[in-house]
Amino acid sequence: MRRFVSILTLIGLLLLIGEAQASPPAPASGDYGVTVITGFSTRAAGPNTIIEQTTSGTITGTLSGTFKDEIKAVVHPNGVVGAQGTFTCTCMVAGRSGTLKLVQVSIGEFAAQAFEGHAVIVSATGDLRGLHGVLELEGTVNPNGFATVSYSGGIHFEP
Repeated sequence: MRRFVSILTLIGLLLLIGEAQASPPAPASGDYGVTVITGFSTRAAGPNTIIEQTTSGTITGTLSGTFKDEIKAVVHPNGVVGAQGTFTCTCMVAGRSGTLKLVQVSIGEFAAQAFEGHAVIVSATGDLRGLHGVLELEGTVNPNGFATVSYSGGIHFEP
């Protein structure tokens, strides 16, 4: 029993040390927009239409720089669109530079050409190593497939 309590105490101390070294969450917000569509394909899957699109553009605000976005969207017969993708940003955050990879998931209405979703930072390199965060997304897509998105959420650096 004594050994079990010692192990729990050690785990608790390690968790406290890890928490003490991480920076507190900071608000993050801004916008990004697609400027170029570099790949586009569609195909039918039963009653659904699958759209795969690769884009690039610029991001401003807390994250600033350029990005490449690879999206796969499913348009259902009722007009609901579900999308997921990978967003890679070569950007600056708080004066630090590097590359961020985010995974994003969104849902929207095809007729309204609007969507909302979430993005999670899954990896960071360069001076951005250790950056983590979750962002809320809200955007529109014009008839040509060019999206304009606002993001907000929290980010923090871990050692």
